[in-house]
Amino acid sequence: MMKRILGMWLPIAAASVTGLLALGGYFLPWVRSLSDARAIILDWALIVAAFALLLGLLNIVRVHGRRIADGERGWPYSLVLLLAALAGWVPGILPLDDLKGKVFEYVLGPLGAALVALMLFTLVLAAARILRVRQRAEAPVFLVVVCIVLLGSTPLAGSGWLAGFRDWLIRVPGMAGTRGLLLGAALGAVITGLRVILGTERPHAQIPGDEGGGRWRPTIRGLGTGHDG
Repeated sequence: MMKRILGMWLPIAAASVTGLLALGGYFLPWVRSLSDARAIILDWALIVAAFALLLGLLNIVRVHGRRIADGERGWPYSLVLLLAALAGWVPGILPLDDLKGKVFEYVLGPLGAALVALMLFTLVLAAARILRVRQRAEAPVFLVVVCIVLLGSTPLAGSGWLAGFRDWLIRVPGMAGTRGLLLGAALGAVITGLRVILGTERPHAQIPGDEGGGRWRPTIRGLGTGHDG
């Protein structure tokens, strides 16, 4: 009985109470006690997130350091990863503002520009693959939009109208799609939070005899139904 309380009901109660206090402090800001409790909870969450990030970084160093020490296949990539990570971490720890500025200007800035430049080839390859694999009406539309966006970004003579059409594509259809994605993500986050607060979703609780919580889990097709119990 005690194991069930500590493994199941205590985590569920802690998550529900914490979520209700945070929501109450957000929707009822004039209640001073709820606002103070919400501020404390957010501070705790930031501290836990910082330690989780630190543990993740240490785990990266441990895993890739072991690969380098053992000489496993692909160890040069691990070495490059660790060197790049150190180049970003060390200047942030040291009290040298000039070094931080140079790292961001001469390392992170060019890397970001290189990633944006690679987007050109990624879009072209994606368009070619869609035309080759999926013979549908969406494929030519995607290819035309990609060409308009790419050509509208180049300083070609007489392409002012193309740049204007590109801006319209980004501001109207592109922004509509982005807002739809953001709304979907927000609704998904709200639904997940409500399920955790109500105890329907229990990723933080161990349930004796029912580790999956009776929920459907995806399985490999042909090996099972994906239902527990």
